[in-house]
Amino acid sequence: MKQLFSKVLSPTDIEHRLAVPSEILWAFEFDQAHRSADFEVKDEARQKWQFRCSTRKKDFHPKPVISKGWRRFVKDKGLQVGDKVVLYKDVEGDSSYKIKTMKKVFKLFGEEVWLES
Repeated sequence: MKQLFSKVLSPTDIEHRLAVPSEILWAFEFDQAHRSADFEVKDEARQKWQFRCSTRKKDFHPKPVISKGWRRFVKDKGLQVGDKVVLYKDVEGDSSYKIKTMKKVFKLFGEEVWLES
């Protein structure tokens, strides 16, 4: 599994959609007409989630976001501002995706310690 990105969640990520780095767009098979890609993700409990990654239609900078299915995931997982998500893709096997959620527990010698939630 290749880590695509890791992100500490902001209020917008919790309340609306998850903004993701443009550098990961290669990891999705985009429908060019709709500028979006639907994909399935498995969490640590092997539960499947349906997400959509989309980009702006009229802007030079794509600013990708994960929207469809994201709010349900946030609610069902009890995610809050300050929690972390990590998205992975299997680049050598079946091209599947995996997502981890984490909560910050404390700092130790200046390093944040996270536990999977």
